Amino acid sequence: MNRQRADTGSRRSRRARRGNAIAFALFESSEPEAGPAVAAPVSARRRRTQSGNAFVEWMLVILPTMALLCFFFDLTWALFAWATIQNAAREGCRYAITFQTMAGDSQDQSIAATVQQWSMGLVKTTDTFKDSNGVTQNVIQINYFTTAAPTTPINPGCVTAGTKPCGGNAPGNIVQVSIQSYALTWLFPFTGTVVNPFFTAKPATISAYSYDVMGGYPAGTNSVTR
Repeated sequence: MNRQRADTGSRRSRRARRGNAIAFALFESSEPEAGPAVAAPVSARRRRTQSGNAFVEWMLVILPTMALLCFFFDLTWALFAWATIQNAAREGCRYAITFQTMAGDSQDQSIAATVQQWSMGLVKTTDTFKDSNGVTQNVIQINYFTTAAPTTPINPGCVTAGTKPCGGNAPGNIVQVSIQSYALTWLFPFTGTVVNPFFTAKPATISAYSYDVMGGYPAGTNSVTR
């Protein structure tokens, strides 16, 4: 009797498990198959917000980059102007010690024209500046010194010989060719402000000096008009 009850209970449990398995299989088959993921549509407001963020990020990158590029360009220009002016002064001094002159010009005028030629357009013979005393001076200056007094110019500022020769341009003396207070300009004069967007003042002035000892007069020449 107990055995029959045990067999009956075992058959019932097996039928219950089989029924549960069939019900679970039917439930799984009734679930829809998962398809490819579809992105949710982006609203117009969100698109506008994203566009605004991208513009702000672009401005935060481009402004410092442009400022850095302008700085490098201006620095390169300053070095170029400094080197060119130095070279022009040296070439003028080399020309001066030979006592050469251009047709119709005195020696100082010929030296100044040579400096202008080698300055690549940065300096002209007519350029002037005001010194610390407010006196107008030529940017291109030529002075002569004796070896006994190498710091005292001979007749400084002499332009024409007139009835009294300027003197100083004699063999053995020292000639000084200088470019003084050349006003450097900006390539990109941007201040970065809205009120005053451009620089008006010059960033710096450049001066260059070159010295040498005068050579002998050319053959057949006893003097050269300064």
